[in-house]
Formats: sequence, structure tokens, C-alpha cells
Amino acid sequence: MQIPWTSPRSTDGTNRRPLTLAFLACFTLFATGCTMSETGKRTGTGAAIGALGGAVLGTSRESAAIGAAIGAAGGYIYDQHDKRESAQAENERLRRENEQLRLEAEASGQEGQ
Repeated sequence: MQIPWTSPRSTDGTNRRPLTLAFLACFTLFATGCTMSETGKRTGTGAAIGALGGAVLGTSRESAAIGAAIGAAGGYIYDQHDKRESAQAENERLRRENEQLRLEAEASGQEGQ
């Protein structure tokens, strides 16, 4: 007895592997997306997309595994890049705010003299 999602062909000769992998990827994303960190979500999404792409474009299970690994790495790199950009924007906002407060403090100090 073969498990349907491991068999590349169904009894009617159609290829169901891509459809099954797409379903599993979507189910996994929806089932785990609520409790994961942003990094985990992006890495998992990348892995799912990579696995699906590898399964559709490749000819073996190795293709899906390689696609998942590349997708996970891409998702992680994207997440780190996004976090770095957000941190830089926040730092710039704080610098401007500190400069404004410094100028206000200087102006109020000069008024008191």
C-alpha cells in the first residue's frame, strides 16, 4: 500500500505531487503562523515556497529538500535585512528627537539668563 502523497502518479495517471505539496505547505503555514515569531514565519514561508518550487521544477524528493533549504535561507536573510532597516529608521528618528530636545533645552537655558 502506497501513501498517496508519496506516489508521483495516482491510479488515473495524473501527477498529484505538486497539488499535495501545495496543500501541505498551506496547511503548515496556517496551522503554525499564529504562534511563531516574525523570523520563524518568514523562514517557514521561504521553506514552504522553496519546497513547492523544488517539487514542481525538480524530478526527485531531493529537489524539494534543496528548494526548502534555499527558501528557508532566503526567508531568514530577508527577515534580517528587514529588521536592520527598521532598526536604522528607528535610530534616525531617535537622533532627530534627541536633537530637537537638545535645541529646546538650549533655548530655554538662554531664556533664563
